[in-house]
Amino acid sequence: MKLQELKNKYEASVFNELSDESLVEKAAEWEYHSAIHLNGIIAIGWLSDDNILLINADGIFIYDILKKNIIFSDYENSFKKSISDDNLTFFVQSKSETVFVFGLRGGGGNLLTKDNIWKIEVVDITWNIKVPTLLNYKTAEKYFLELQQNSYEGNKYLGFSKSENYFLIMGDGGVDIFSR
Repeated sequence: MKLQELKNKYEASVFNELSDESLVEKAAEWEYHSAIHLNGIIAIGWLSDDNILLINADGIFIYDILKKNIIFSDYENSFKKSISDDNLTFFVQSKSETVFVFGLRGGGGNLLTKDNIWKIEVVDITWNIKVPTLLNYKTAEKYFLELQQNSYEGNKYLGFSKSENYFLIMGDGGVDIFSR
């Protein structure tokens, strides 16, 4: 099978499966929370209080989930000093907390809630077009996630917060955050 045939077959399958899906606004419990306007994020992680650690080439930032703004920035501290050798954890000195990170540098985020009801994932519609979805295992309903900060192009990294009251989608344009 040629790559073009495989692509055409896969695209048809994805569009048939997802063509009747609705947006997350209609999903029980979940709604759009906020956006973080920060480009070039290479790693992201959830602190124990559900605040978000962001690392890009410019520095290290902490986003307050309730205030919806950046409450800490460090342009001097190189991320290389505090990231583990395997790129999976980062020590936040200002909080004295080790955070599991995901993204370009790191692992993957938590994609499934502990109660096994909600799962977030990315569906590849075609090359470089990726649509995040939210799946409810109890009802077997799948919802497209309507992004406001990111486009649907490029890599996407997803993860539920520690409390599982939030999840985020990190992409080339920044971060989209959803809450329940």
